[in-house]
Formats: sequence, C-alpha cells, structure tokens
Amino acid sequence: MTKRKLFLIIALFLIILTGFRILWVMISPHTTQPTLINGVLDLRDQNMNPDKLLILDGQWEFYPGMLLPSFNEQSLTSAPTKYIQVPGNWKDALSDSDSDKSAFGYGSYRLRVLTDNNKKQSYSLLISGARSSSEVYINGERLGSSGTPAESKEHYMPYILPYSVSYTTDKSELEIVIHVANYSFSQTGGISKTIVFGSEKALTQERLISISLQLLLCVVLLLHAVYAVILYIIGLRQKMLIYFFLLVISAITTVLIDDDRLLLHVFPLNYQWNFKLFFISYIAVFIFILQTSKHLLFADLKIKSIRILTILSIVDILFILFGPVVHYYEFHTLIFGINLLVLALGVVILFLRSIVKNYEGSIFLLLSMLAIVNSTLWGMFKNYNWVNVTYYPFDLIIAFLCFATFGFKRYHWNTKETEKLAHSLQRSVTQKDVFLANTSHELKNPLYSIINIAETVLDSERDTVTHQNAENLKLLITVGRRMSLLVDDLLDQSQLRESNIQLQLRELKIQSFAVGVLDMFKFLIEGKSLTLISEIPDSFPSIVADEKRLIQILFNLLQNAVKYTTVGTIRIHADIHKKSAQIHITDTGLGMNEETLLRAFQPYEQGDSSMNEVSGGIGLGLSTSKQLVELHGGKISVVSTLGEGTTFTFTMPLYDSTSRVLNSELPSMTEFSDTPSMITLSKLTAPGIVSSAHGRRPKLLAVDDDPVNLKILTNVLSIKDYEIVTVTSGNDALLLLDTAQWDLIITDVMMPQMSGYELAHRIRERYTIAELPILLLTARNQPEDIYTGFISGANDYVMKPMNAIELKARVRSLTDLKQSVNERLRVEAAYLQAQIQPHFLFNTLNSISALASFDINRMSHLVDAFSSYLRLSFNFLNAEPMIPIERELELVHAYLYIEKERFEDRMTIHWDYEESLHFQLPPLTIQPLVENAVRHGILSRSQGGTVSITIKEQAGDIEITISDNGQGMKNEQLQQLLSNPSNDVRGIGFLNTHKRLLRVYGKGLQIKSSEGKGTSVSFIIPSDKKNPIRKLSD
Repeated sequence: MTKRKLFLIIALFLIILTGFRILWVMISPHTTQPTLINGVLDLRDQNMNPDKLLILDGQWEFYPGMLLPSFNEQSLTSAPTKYIQVPGNWKDALSDSDSDKSAFGYGSYRLRVLTDNNKKQSYSLLISGARSSSEVYINGERLGSSGTPAESKEHYMPYILPYSVSYTTDKSELEIVIHVANYSFSQTGGISKTIVFGSEKALTQERLISISLQLLLCVVLLLHAVYAVILYIIGLRQKMLIYFFLLVISAITTVLIDDDRLLLHVFPLNYQWNFKLFFISYIAVFIFILQTSKHLLFADLKIKSIRILTILSIVDILFILFGPVVHYYEFHTLIFGINLLVLALGVVILFLRSIVKNYEGSIFLLLSMLAIVNSTLWGMFKNYNWVNVTYYPFDLIIAFLCFATFGFKRYHWNTKETEKLAHSLQRSVTQKDVFLANTSHELKNPLYSIINIAETVLDSERDTVTHQNAENLKLLITVGRRMSLLVDDLLDQSQLRESNIQLQLRELKIQSFAVGVLDMFKFLIEGKSLTLISEIPDSFPSIVADEKRLIQILFNLLQNAVKYTTVGTIRIHADIHKKSAQIHITDTGLGMNEETLLRAFQPYEQGDSSMNEVSGGIGLGLSTSKQLVELHGGKISVVSTLGEGTTFTFTMPLYDSTSRVLNSELPSMTEFSDTPSMITLSKLTAPGIVSSAHGRRPKLLAVDDDPVNLKILTNVLSIKDYEIVTVTSGNDALLLLDTAQWDLIITDVMMPQMSGYELAHRIRERYTIAELPILLLTARNQPEDIYTGFISGANDYVMKPMNAIELKARVRSLTDLKQSVNERLRVEAAYLQAQIQPHFLFNTLNSISALASFDINRMSHLVDAFSSYLRLSFNFLNAEPMIPIERELELVHAYLYIEKERFEDRMTIHWDYEESLHFQLPPLTIQPLVENAVRHGILSRSQGGTVSITIKEQAGDIEITISDNGQGMKNEQLQQLLSNPSNDVRGIGFLNTHKRLLRVYGKGLQIKSSEGKGTSVSFIIPSDKKNPIRKLSD
C-alpha cells in the first residue's frame, strides 16, 4: 500500500469518526439556554422544550465556609457573597488569603431558577462530579447526596458517584443549594463537572439512554472476550488470545468506571480505589493493545521498544496501586497522559510497520487503534467539560469491529494460504508416494539379493564360519526380511492413498483364515511362551471379503498382538452384530494408554518403546488394516487397558445367499486368471504328462474346505492325466495318506480346524520332501506367508487367482519329481542287488569246485541255485514297482541254499510261512534283510546261529519278520541305521528298503536288537495293499 493511499484512508476514517461524533452532539437532548449570571437562571419568556435538558454552566453564588440548608434574607445580608464559575476549581474562591491557597474546605453553591410555571411541575437535577462530597437542596428540601460534606474532616466522608434528584413544585422560582466539602484533594475542589437540569421525564430518558448504551457496549465487548476464551479452551493455546481477553476486560472496566460509574453501583469502592481503577484500566487497555498486536503480527520477533514500554507502564501501574492516589492525581496526571500518548504512538507505529511490510489486513488494526484514540480524546474533552453529550459508544464498537474485520481478513488470508499449502503439500505427498513406490520397487531386488547371498554363505560355509559371523549373518537376514516387510507396507500405503486397490470380493469362511494365520505365527514365535487360540465355531456364517486382504488384516493385527505380548494368550473369536461379523483379536500383553489409543490407527505411529523392549517397524500395519477394513465397508476399533491387554475388533459384511447381485459378484475362491499364452497349454496336456515308466497316472490328493474349489481344481487338472482324490479337511487327508501311493498333495492354506501349514507339517513327520511333494494354494505371496509354507514342509506354492498353465506346470514338475525319486529307489535296489561282492562269487565257485571232486549231485544242485541267484539278481524285473511274494522267496531260497552249502552246520534256517498266502510287495525287500541276518548276524560268530523267516497273516495284515540269534547291535548303531547310515552296503540296503516300504505302505522297517542276543527286523503289509497292482488297474 502506498503512503498516499494510507494517509487518504486514515484521513477519511477520522473524518467519518468526527462526523458521527458531531452528529451525535447535534441530536443530543442538551440545548442552548440563557447564560447564568450572578447566580440566576431566568427561564421566563423562554418557551423551553420540556424534552430538552439545560446545562447549568455559568456564575453561581458561592458561600465559602457555610453549609446552610436555605438562605433567608438575614443570612444573605450577613454572609459574604461571591460568584464562582461552574464547573470549575474553587481553590481561589475558597479563601481570600493569597498565602493560604488550598482546595481544602467546604462551601455552598446557590442558584435561583426563575420560570413562568404556575402549576405543578417535576424537575430533575444531575450532579456528575463534585469533589469530593456533595448534597443537594431545592427550596430548602434535602433531596440527595454523594458522600457526606461536613465542616470538619472528622465528620466528612468522600465519595464521587453521579446522582440525580427530582423535585415537584408549583412555584415559579427554584432555589438550588449544593453543599460541597473537600478534604482529599489540596489542589482541586468544588463542582468539577457540568450539572444538567430539566424535566424529570427528559432527564430520566437521557440517563436511561446513556446507561443502556454503556451496557450495550459492555455486552458487545464481553462477547469478544467469550470468543477468545472458547478459542483458547478448544486448543488454540496462543498468548495473543490471553492478551486479547485482557484487553476486552480492561476496555469493559474503562466503560464501567467512567461516565455514570456503573461499576460502583455493584461494587461500592471507596474514592481511592475508584481513581486507581480508572487510571489502571486505561493504561491496561493500551498495554494489551500493544501486546495483542505484537503477537498477532510479529509473534516470532522480539521488539525491544515494546518491551520497554510495557515495563514502564507496569511500573506506573504499580505506583498507582501502592502510592497515595491524591498525590498521583494532583502531581502525576501529566505522567498518566504522557504514558497513554506514548503507548498509543507505539501501537500506531507497530501497525504502520505491519502495513509497510504488507501484512494482510493490518490497516484494520490501525483504524481500530485510531478509533480507540478518538474515543479516548473525546472522553478527555468531556471530562474537561469541553463537550457535554450523552454517552457515545460507537467509537469503541467501530474499533472492535475493525479488529474483528482484521480477524476475518486474516482468516480469509490464512484459508487461502492453507489451500495453497494444501495443494503444495498434496503435490509433495504425491511426489513422495511416487518416490516411495519407485524406491520400494528398486529396493526389492537388491534386498532379496542381500538376503539370498547371506543365506547362501550361512548354509555353504556353516562348518567354517565362526559363531560370531554366523550370528551376524542371521542378524543380517532378519534385518533384511524386516526391511522387506517395511517395503511392502510402503507400497500398500501408496496404493491405498491413491485408491488403486481393487477388492476381489468372495464368500469366505473366517474360520479357515483364522486358523491359517495363527499357524503362520506358530512357526514365527517358536521359543516364546505364547498360546495362540482360534475360538470361532464351525457354524459361524460366511463373510464377504477379499481373500488376500483378509489375510493381510489378520496378519497385521496378530503381528501387533505378538509384538507386545511376551507371555500369555492371543485368541481370535467372532460374533454377529447388526448383520455384520465382528472379529475380535484379544491379547494379554502390555496394553495401551489413552494417548496411544487415540493414535493407534494413524500412519507411522507406534507404541511407546520406553514402556517395553519391543521395537521395530514403522507403524503402518494398523493403519493399513484400518483402511482395508473400511474399504470392505466395515469398521475397526480397539479397547485396551494398560498392563492387562488389548482387543482389536473389526467388522465384515455377512454373506447373503439370497442376494442375486451379491452372488453375481462373488466368483469362486479358487479363481483362474485368463491368459493369452494358450500355445503351451496343449503341450502341458499332452499324453507325455504321464511320466511313469509303467503307464500309471500320477495320483493326486486335493484338500480344500470349499467343494466348489475342489470341483474347479479337478476340472483344470484333467482326469485323463491324473487320478485325483478330493477331501474337505486336513484330518481327512491324513486318514487317506496311508490308503494309497500318492504322488502329490495339493492343499489350500486357509482351512478351518487344520490349516494347510499344519497339514504340511504333519505330512513331513512321515514323508520327506522328495517322497511326497506338497503344493500350497495361497492368496498372498508375502515373505512371511512363503517362509511359513516352506518351513512347514511345502515344496512349492501357487498364487490365487491361479493361472491354469502355471498350475499344470507346477503339478507336472512335482509329480515328475516324485516319479523320478521312485524310479531312483527301485533302480538303486536293483543296482545294489546286482553288485554281487567278489568274495561271495569266488567263495561260491570254490565250493562248486570242491564238490565236483567228491559229490557230483550236491555240486549240481549248488550250480542250479547259483544260476538262479545270478539270473534273479540281474533280472530287470527288479525295477518293477511290485512283484509276487513267490518271486521274492525264490531269490531268498537260492541265496540261502548257496550259503548253507558253504557253511553247513554253522547256519540253521527256520521257515514259518503259510504257502496259502498270495500277495505282492516291492522287489528286493526280504532278500537284503535275510542276507544281512546271515552275514552280519549269525556268521559274525564262530559258532554260527539260526535265521528265522516268518510270514503270517494277522487281522488281515501280512507281517514279515526276519530274525537271527547273532551278535546283535548297540543302541547307537540301531539309531543310526535308518537315519544316518554309513557308506557300506549294509547301511545303504537297510535305508533303501526302509524308504521304499515307507513310501508304499506308510510304515517302514521295525528293528529290535540286543547286543549278544540277536536282531529282529519286521515290516507289515496292510490288508488293503496286498494286491496294489490289481487295485490300481481297477
């Protein structure tokens, strides 16, 4: 703003203020009246308006040292008559002595009012200021007083309060006598303010208007004070509001302590505190204007001049409070005026400075200050009796309106600035999100590389790396995985903020997901004293949700519970409320205080780490869960007690089977995504998928709690290519595990009662990864999900919704793996059998040569047995999956005949075999066990021993036992035989046989041995697997 424009605005504003003030004077009920001369007011022949008031300024008769209720002719003759100007100081008229010029004393003022009145008329008189006590008589009748005037100081009581009196008479002459006494002010005394005279009606109306305007102004100002208090209470704890409140209170005090002194009617203060409060309130107004303006415009600056002015004003106030008010009034009135003037100038300069700096709306502050100064100046004019008008409140109203306008202007400016900042912040947030998204994507690859390299080093150098370095590598892997989770959280936040997440709503069973996610944490909290429980009943109805996001919600909430619960229980339970499912996750952990509860779902917020030893994360889990729940149309809440635990509750809509629209929007949970890459589909569905050398289709066991999903899975995996058996629970899958020779288990992760993780873990207790592959179907490919799956024993996983080509490729890969393992075991058994040890061959040939010299018949039988043994050992039928028991026993008989001929009496063979039994079994299962019993059992002793071969049927099952009474084995040898065998043929043969039996029948070898007493090896062929070839062909 230019200086010219500024000065023009100031001049125009002052002209308007002055114009309104002059207009107020013109419409005032006070009117021009005849001059008072020699104590007489002659109203005869004046034709006065009864609605107008007269100002009794002029010459009054003055009788110093006399307090007479009425003057008669005698007293008038004897009393010294003087004339004195009213209003004015009586100091010079009170005493004729020049040496004793003091305002202390008493006296009487007399005025005769002459009228044309010949009937009863009511008159009123308003006395605004007579220092320091006064009383009024009209026609000798005492009508009112302020304080108690007396001839001595002892009986005198000062009090300055405007008061009015009324008198009714039918006489044409009124004698007004006013007694005044002053023993308080030595320099000023007498009637100091204008006396107003008129009809009772006119004066009453004028006083009512004046008092009403003062009260109206106080109410307006008080509203501003209330607004300031409310703003301060609701949270805007700014010093400016405090100073503004004090400014308004000070302004109200100046209104109530001046003019009609309304405050004294409520609080009858003595004359000293009356004056003290008057001076202090005016100084306070300017101090608080200065401080309010400073904190409004220059809150961050320290302005030395303002501080000096404030300190000087406070010193002045302290002097007023504790100094004698009489002395201050008489000798320091000038100081008071200078103080106000300096404060006013300081405020004006401050406002001009803000205008120069182009502070928005600061011109209104300057106008407000000018209005206050204008009101103060006119108040001084009235106190000095230069003007006499009814109370004028509009200067102060205009001042506070200007102040309010500044506030609105600043609010409008701040709003625009806030909008600009919001747009700028939004751009920054968008740029930040883009940066975080790009950075997160860029971080993933090197992060996974770091983790993989660390894991590789840890695994490959396990024997050479030091313990400290191994711990450091484990720490590096842990930190890397945690950072991976943080990167994923950042990506989710970015997608949620941009509303890029599209939900794939489906009918889901919350029981399955609760159990599945809890199983994930069972592997992640090993070593902690935590119990994880799902209490959702099987009968709980289905919900509508996105499978992947539901897992994410449960995982985040459980992760928070695990993080802040070191010992205790975490449980998931659910109920129905207002057609919605309420899922509760309750822990017995640390809990949260009220402040933490309020911030729980805000991004990047975490619990107070000083309360516990738990740390880590960036506080996005709960925020992400809240947004995902709300994206589903649900709500999330938390209830917590510090030190007792926390319960998170979120709602999900229930599945409504009667809703056509809903059903049309809910595809199956096991959805298969379309793909244009159909060229490879024919390759995957070609007959070559049957990789078994014997033409048997791979046998799959599919596990899912949703029959619809199983049906779709069966349709995708062609029945021509696979033999598929489906079950709806993990327990049913375990029951079927021993009923057939399975090539692959396909299981969903999220199932009730037993999750896919738990099922894989149970299967791995009996089968290795190579013996029975497991393929998991999961809705998420987050590191924690994949880690839990692999640590549970899964071979591979497929993401939902599944790509049919990917599913078939992974199924084929795993079934080929199983077939190759089976083939390797069969070939290994045949190879082991074919590896006839040279000393056995030489010893047999030596035996044949020896018999040729003395027993041709026995030699012939031995040659036949040896021929049969060689033929059966090199026969490729040994690589078949199953052979008749007769073929296996033929090989055993041939071997035993050869050994019996060689060792004769050292070896005894005992057979217990029901020849009526006909069944099939894997090849080379009995012969290696018999050979082990002969070579390492009885022949290891000089006296030899007995080998017993027992084949019998018990409860429909076939039990085969090979026992000997040889040297036996130690417990250490027995424990290592099937777990970590040595490289000798004996150990490899045992382990091979054990694995093949375990694969086919679900149970392997049972070995019992006592050192020096012998060994017993047995296995069982279940009744339903005595003829598996015929069963498979059916």
